[in-house]
Amino acid sequence: MHRLNLHFTGNNILFLLAATMLAGCAGQRLHDEGMELLQAGRSEEGLAKLEEATKAEPGNLSYRTTLARYREQLVNRMLANANSERAQEHYDAAQAIYEHALRIDPQSNGAKDGMASLAMDRRHAKIVAEATGLFKKGDAEGARAALKTVLLENPRNGPALLLQQQIDEQAAKGLLAEPTLQGKFRKPVTMQFRDANLKMVFEALSRTSGINILLDKDVRADLKTSIFVKDVSVEDAIDLILLQSQLEKKIISDNTVFIYPNTPAKLKDYQDLKIRSFHLTNADPKQVLTMIKTLLKTKDIFINEKTNSIVMRDTPEAIRLAEKMVADQDIADPEVMLEVEVLEVSTSRLSELGIKWPDTLTLTSPTGTTLTTSAGVQSTTNVPGSLGQLLHTPLKSYTATPLSLALNLMLQDTDTNLLASPRIRVRNHEKAKIMIGDRVPVITNAVTPVSTGTPVVTGSVQYLDVGMKLEVEPEIHLDNDVSIKINLDVSSIVKQVNNPISGTQAYQIGTRNASTVLRLKDGETQILAGLISDEDRRNANKVPGLGQLPILGRLFSSHGDNTSKSEIVLSITPRIVGRNILPDAREVEYWSGTESTLRSSALTMKSSGSVGFSSVAQPVVPAPRQPAAKAPVTATPADAAPQAVALSWDGPNQAKVGDRISLTLNNSAPLGAKSLGFQVSYDPAVLKAVDVIEGDAMKQNNAQSNLMKTINQKSGNIVVGLSGSGTGEASGGGSVVTLVFEVTAAAPSSQISVRNITSAASGGGSLALAAPEPHAITVTQ
Repeated sequence: MHRLNLHFTGNNILFLLAATMLAGCAGQRLHDEGMELLQAGRSEEGLAKLEEATKAEPGNLSYRTTLARYREQLVNRMLANANSERAQEHYDAAQAIYEHALRIDPQSNGAKDGMASLAMDRRHAKIVAEATGLFKKGDAEGARAALKTVLLENPRNGPALLLQQQIDEQAAKGLLAEPTLQGKFRKPVTMQFRDANLKMVFEALSRTSGINILLDKDVRADLKTSIFVKDVSVEDAIDLILLQSQLEKKIISDNTVFIYPNTPAKLKDYQDLKIRSFHLTNADPKQVLTMIKTLLKTKDIFINEKTNSIVMRDTPEAIRLAEKMVADQDIADPEVMLEVEVLEVSTSRLSELGIKWPDTLTLTSPTGTTLTTSAGVQSTTNVPGSLGQLLHTPLKSYTATPLSLALNLMLQDTDTNLLASPRIRVRNHEKAKIMIGDRVPVITNAVTPVSTGTPVVTGSVQYLDVGMKLEVEPEIHLDNDVSIKINLDVSSIVKQVNNPISGTQAYQIGTRNASTVLRLKDGETQILAGLISDEDRRNANKVPGLGQLPILGRLFSSHGDNTSKSEIVLSITPRIVGRNILPDAREVEYWSGTESTLRSSALTMKSSGSVGFSSVAQPVVPAPRQPAAKAPVTATPADAAPQAVALSWDGPNQAKVGDRISLTLNNSAPLGAKSLGFQVSYDPAVLKAVDVIEGDAMKQNNAQSNLMKTINQKSGNIVVGLSGSGTGEASGGGSVVTLVFEVTAAAPSSQISVRNITSAASGGGSLALAAPEPHAITVTQ
């Protein structure tokens, strides 16, 4: 066994102490320098100093904690910046930040994961670019297959989701599109058949127009038809033949029509049905359900009260009619802001003047008998002793209580004004209540007797509303008048009533109320007053006999007067917030077909220009066709440059939330166009497109004109198409279309612009049109 002997001299101890102090001073200096650098924004240099301080004093836990905390904060900020750059597809910048973060903290899991995610994003970006190229080339399925890998690895990849949405929208558009006849099949024809066989008429029409007409096996072979029409489209001619023969058609493709008998069985077999979901915003789904069932006779309809929606299955015509009906009924209820002021004016006067004499005298005998005189009434209390002792006790032996006089000189005036000024916003036909006051507890005890033992006492507390209660129910009229049902109740505690037997308490409540119905203009103020309470109370304390003397009686009496008067004044001012807006005529009146067949338009024939086909038939044999004649057109010299027609906006530059505004697109010169198409862009977060109304520009140069509109509220786009026959004469400038919007949100500047203008002149060739500058609207609350 060895023994280790350590011998420290004084110089050795001093050397160790000095070394320890120098190390501590160096660590503190490095720590302070690091903190200064961090506060100056030089994070990396500051962390380096803190790390040196930690190495200088390895046992200092405070230095190590400070270093770890600031290093984590710096790395987290860098990771946030890197993630932001990565989300914006700035991959090189994100990679540089991740690498920098790893140099500061090589163990950072966030930086390591970010590098791995960045590599995946680079690989996904290449795949999305390839899928975009395939989609532009028309290979939607190839693009969808390429995106599958990306979405499996990262379901929230933004570019991939956007491209996937575009592919789905294109596919849905193709599925939802109804087959229609091509435009060339709307060329004019003239037909003259008398008692002709129906199949021969369809055969002649098919050969001339190029339309494939298929007949159901149940179409009778002996059907005959007589038709004499001039300058109608092929489609209208087919509809007229079907109408008089009790037949129906189904458009299979852009050049094929299937004809079948108009019977319930055949309609079930061939008539296509659609499913449409209506997500209601304001209307009651039960009422909308009843409306659709009553007017459209729809049987397959379902209501989901949880999502406030209706799902119906019916023909496309019924769906279109239901859309118009729902759009007309699903409107927001107007609201009104009620500015109410309730003023209670109270005045009281309290006076008490005179001398209050003592009204009680007590005499006590030595035997314990007490004789009390109060207000002229004597009473004797017997205590231990006899009546004889009382009678033989001298009067001077009785002890009397001290007597005192009080001089009352009080005059008190009180004026009180209580004001309540609430502002209530309430929907149309809804009730609003205001309570300003206290809820006073009323304690009630119920005693339940028990055959053995102490009775059971059960207590309950009820609350009474004491104060001002106001109940209003507005009704907003179309002329901006507001009818208001008002119930006003003002109550106060008069006194408290206690029941000494049961130990309960109650209150005597004084109340004043008024109920009325007002009809006021928007912003008109009405004052209701006259709820007056007037009280006058007088009392007097007099010495019997002396206090009743005519003049001297004032010296032996004290008189009190209490007068109070209060009045309640109610002032109410309605201010309409959301107004009742009458919809356009197109939305409240439209065609619905016949009792047995629903149609969103009337069965009419439109003139389609000159004759494209003519034949005359006797009972069976059709006459030979005549050569086609073209409609007269106005020639335009080939070398004449088209004259540009400037378009301009006409409409308000300011609006408020809840308003309905109209913008008109005008043309400065005659259009001379046979067709015109363009796209209108707007901000869907600020404006809601309601309708597109055709102007008179196309009608000047066309005997007949058609308007086609497609409103996509989600993307904020309106596609407008105008077409005509080109047989009119242009006379000057006019309006192309009028756009109707509802203002839904405030914005300092919201722009409506026109782009992608396409046109065709009535004489052939293109038409030069100058798009207007974007129209800016400032929207306020």
